[in-house]
Order: sequence, then structure tokens, then C-alpha cells
Amino acid sequence: MKHPRTRKQGRRSTDSALAEIREDERVHISRELHDDLGQLLATLRVELTLLKQLPHGSDQAQPLLASMDALLLNAISSLRRIAANLRPRALEKGGLYFALETLRREFEKRHGISCRLDAMPEALVLDERYSTAIYRIVQESLTNIARHAGAKSARIAMRRDGRELLIDIVDDGRGMVAGDMAKADALGLLGMRERAASLRGSIVVDGVNGQGGGTHIAVRIPLPE
Repeated sequence: MKHPRTRKQGRRSTDSALAEIREDERVHISRELHDDLGQLLATLRVELTLLKQLPHGSDQAQPLLASMDALLLNAISSLRRIAANLRPRALEKGGLYFALETLRREFEKRHGISCRLDAMPEALVLDERYSTAIYRIVQESLTNIARHAGAKSARIAMRRDGRELLIDIVDDGRGMVAGDMAKADALGLLGMRERAASLRGSIVVDGVNGQGGGTHIAVRIPLPE
């Protein structure tokens, strides 16, 4: 049995790590707003200024208008993406299963990697705190697969086992090498582990061989009554 002081120290450590994760996310969103949306709007303003300076009926007006229209569409897309990163709209719209299915489809479309979701919708009826944390864990896992695994397919499986939710995320990529584990922070594993720890859960990463055997991430989350 853990000493109360040990438990408190562990909780403070987890809270501190989660605070760092949230701060990193704020910095990331700030950079996206500045580097992506900010640049698009700045370019749009420049083109609007050029358009005002053109004589009436100029042949250069139409290409400028088309460019401005494209910039506006890109700005709207960027704003929607940033908003979705803050709070996935799909979670609010249809719950965790719907959000994960939406994430799976977008992952396939964007990266060309086949992805399957094996889960029963009724097993994923959870409150906002649990739903958001689990969604982020799966989202980060798929991001890692797209960036690092060189995989052709992936699978997300979720099931309830008594009072626990068991999550398995598997890909058929290159597998992780020993150096990858030393770069856990860079690969987002630290954030995933801390999100699981905030729900008193755990994450185990298998397939650390780098021989093309793929990677298996096993997550156990104890569920509230």
C-alpha cells in the first residue's frame, strides 16, 4: 500500500506534467494562429490594398479577386481546424464513438492509411472528461502512425472489461527502435501517458524492435461507476 505522502507526490507530479502539456498546447495553438491564420489574413490585406489601387475595370482585378477568395477559404479551414483542436466538435455532436469514427475517416482520407475502428457505441458512452482524454490519446497515436510508422494500415479496438476500458491501437509499420523510446516526449508518448494517468490509467507500448513488426499501444482506463 502506498504511503499517503507518496500518493500526494505522485499526484503533484501528474498535475505538473498535465499543466506542462496544456501549456505546450497553448503555445502550439498560438503559433498556429500566428503562422497560419495570421499570415493568411496579412496576405489577404496586402491583396486588398493592391485591388484598391487598380484603376476601374483593370484586367488585373479578376486574378486578385480569385486569389483573395482562395485565401479566405484557407483562412476558414484553418480556423475550423484550430477550433477542432481546442474542443473536437464531433464529441459535442455525437459523443465519443461518433468522434472516433470521424477521426478514423479523416485519418484515412488525409494520409491514405487504412484504419479500422472496432468498438460498440454503447461501450463508449462516457462523460466529457473521459471522452476528451481518450479521444486525445487516440488522436496522438494516429498522428504518430502517420508521421513515424510508415504503416499501410492501423486498427483501433476498444472494449469494456468489467470496470475498465481496454484500448488497443495497432499498426503494421516499421516498429519503434530503442532510440524512439528515448524521444518519448517528441513522439507525444509522454502526453498520452499523462492523459491516461489523469484517469488513473496506464499505457504500454510494444513492438520496440524496428524490424517492421509494427507497434502496439495498449491502454487501460478504469471507469467511474
